[in-house]
Amino acid sequence: MEIYSRIIILIAATLLGSSAVAQDQLVTDLKIAAFHSEAPDRCRKSDVALTAAKARAFFKRAKQIDARILHDDYDLAPCYMEGTLKWDGKVCDWKIRAGATGHVQCNKQEIYFACEACGDLFDQK
Repeated sequence: MEIYSRIIILIAATLLGSSAVAQDQLVTDLKIAAFHSEAPDRCRKSDVALTAAKARAFFKRAKQIDARILHDDYDLAPCYMEGTLKWDGKVCDWKIRAGATGHVQCNKQEIYFACEACGDLFDQK
């Protein structure tokens, strides 16, 4: 029984590690297009002033989540940066919100992200 538990843990660790690498390799040619705010008095460009390198780091660090988890567990900041990227070779649109959530849309496919370890990307100090 103990050996099976160790095997399962090893397989899970391998899959989690490879999915992070695979996700990083899916994102290429990221470009920033614009900043938008639905509440300019509360959410400013300085709250989400990401460079292309920081935006790419966001997608590398963030975990993919489904729309229900995004809705139920995260607050959506009213401002965001947006642009384009290639996701697995396809040109797609992306948004990253000030609250460290993001979204990639490739045609009708939507992929949602949340990042717990991205606070440093949003610091403007």
